[in-house]
Amino acid sequence: FALVSEKLAELTGDKRFIDYWKFVRENNADVYLQRILDNSTNTKGYSFKDLHDKALEGIPALMNSRTTPKSIGYDQLADSTPWYTKSGRLEFYREEDEFIEAGENLPVHREPVDSTFYEPNIIIAPPHEAMRPSGPEVYGAKRDDLSCETRSGRNVVYTWEEAKKTAHPLMKDGFKFIFHTPKYRHGAHTTPIDTDMVAILFGPFGDIYRRDKRSPFVTEGYVDINPADAQELGVNDGDYIWIDPDPEDRPFRGWEKNSKDYDFARLLCRARYYPGTPRGVTRMWFNMYGTTPGSRQGQKERKDGLARNPRTGYQAMFRSGSHQSATRGWLKPTWMTDSLVRKGLFGQGIGKGFLPDVHCPTGAPRESFIKITRAEPGGIDGKGMWRPVELGIRPRNESDAMKKYLAGGFSNGKQG
Repeated sequence: FALVSEKLAELTGDKRFIDYWKFVRENNADVYLQRILDNSTNTKGYSFKDLHDKALEGIPALMNSRTTPKSIGYDQLADSTPWYTKSGRLEFYREEDEFIEAGENLPVHREPVDSTFYEPNIIIAPPHEAMRPSGPEVYGAKRDDLSCETRSGRNVVYTWEEAKKTAHPLMKDGFKFIFHTPKYRHGAHTTPIDTDMVAILFGPFGDIYRRDKRSPFVTEGYVDINPADAQELGVNDGDYIWIDPDPEDRPFRGWEKNSKDYDFARLLCRARYYPGTPRGVTRMWFNMYGTTPGSRQGQKERKDGLARNPRTGYQAMFRSGSHQSATRGWLKPTWMTDSLVRKGLFGQGIGKGFLPDVHCPTGAPRESFIKITRAEPGGIDGKGMWRPVELGIRPRNESDAMKKYLAGGFSNGKQG
């Protein structure tokens, strides 16, 4: 950002662009970190240098919140301070027109806009005199129009007895899996995979020697799938699979006529047998670097097959696509009102309507409904089974020795 600002100063003649990053250019970025501590409720009074020096010795510091662990709403419950609403009370009825029109003036359940086995985005609730949603017909849309854009703002109410008889419109075309892309619990953004020696620990596909040259890096992207689901598809643990979302607009609009970009945008990844995920539900961590035109070029041109951009050095963790090949943003009307009273992002101020990260559409889509197709065998160079499967140490493929280990058969019950 400092370099960008320097160029902006050159183009505009305004030296404030340079002054803004003064301490970065002086290699003294700690000044900015100290400002954050000084102006944050839970860290005011701390010295960044002191925290840093103690951290090197393994000495932690407490976040100065009133409770440990943090308890949301503690001030309101313990001290009767007002809630950050129009009335200052907890509000369970929304009186704004946008919420009444959406059928969300009362607490109700909405199915996900995409990742559901049932009709997407429907409200499931019994009849109630306070619920008067504006249906698709009010906006000039057809009630049976389940296309992506229409469905995101569609207000249709079913009882559960009615809802459970419906189906996602893509199920008839072989789409049958919910696809979630959550955060990895033990990492923030790309921290689990930024360096190769850490990245090899991110899942079971790490190999510092890259014996399988198909692998884009020393590790690679994968999706968790219930073993029973995978076996029904003929997918073995560790196989490569294609993941295809709603073709209406993903991986991008117009992909049918753009094979050049589709070549790097379609999601190709490993399948990991994971008994902990329910039938019909798949999961891919979002902490992995996706494919770019440059990384795809590097993979094709480099002798070692690394998916690395030859110009920038950007390193992908996928041979093709990424978790975002299957997801998209959704514009939810009740997140875009000009009428909702809400707290400001920082401080104690109260405002109304749009505010980034408070009252606006989410910029982190993480759900989809997909079709899975087996692409290649998981063994080295596409021959045979993935080695951990052959060794008998993977779920549903346990050797007798592994079963004995899992049952505690190698323990004699004695310590020391």
